[in-house]
Amino acid sequence: MNPFAGHPLHRYAFAWEQLDGRTGRHLDLGCGTGEFLGVLDTAGSVVAEGADPHPGYLAEVRARHPGITLHRLTVGAPLELPDAGYDSVTALDMLEHVPDEAELLAEVRRVLAPGGLLVVTVPRRHVFSFLDPDDAKFRLPRLHRWVYTRRFGARVYHERFVDLANDLRGDMSVGRDRHTNYRTAELLGLLRDAGFEPVVVTGANLFWRWLQIPALLTGGPLRRLLERGIHLDGRLFRSANLFVAARRLP
Repeated sequence: MNPFAGHPLHRYAFAWEQLDGRTGRHLDLGCGTGEFLGVLDTAGSVVAEGADPHPGYLAEVRARHPGITLHRLTVGAPLELPDAGYDSVTALDMLEHVPDEAELLAEVRRVLAPGGLLVVTVPRRHVFSFLDPDDAKFRLPRLHRWVYTRRFGARVYHERFVDLANDLRGDMSVGRDRHTNYRTAELLGLLRDAGFEPVVVTGANLFWRWLQIPALLTGGPLRRLLERGIHLDGRLFRSANLFVAARRLP
């Protein structure tokens, strides 16, 4: 049974479906705080490792899952990982954050064994892309600072958006000024140019940004209600998020 079947973010359920029953060594690239990685490690059939450039995220993963092998990445630099060392890789909503997608995908191809599986999810370009909350720090910086500080505190805001020592502004690479929302043909072209053959292409959601933004600002029962709405939206529509599983060509 898919442990993410009821999760509001359908990308986790999609990634689990692609990896279910696979064996070998797996890399969760851009693992964040380990929401997907932790479950994959305990309930999946692969040997899961994580990688992320954010030291705070990696510290959270280590605290909750001390047995998982983790790798600290450097933004914009080659992956310090062995050639053909992994049988599968997930990149869940992280490609839109990196300084150069083509270079990152070339590195992913290098560390994947021939025939290995890459699972990619990204925000898709659609009618409500303008609501992407990750762009608020660029479009409405004062409002973003006020809201973020009220919710998480001034110290956390400074660590995430003022201190750029890790070459990150929030989750986005320094130098980027927008959160890319991809057209399907654009993403598939990037994958094929990098030496991958897409084998599954699907997506989820349409109205979820209208629910996601208030969910980010609330908590308790109201947030749970909004997240149920996001999950239902993901079952009904396929426009707002793009999910692809691709095989590494020889």
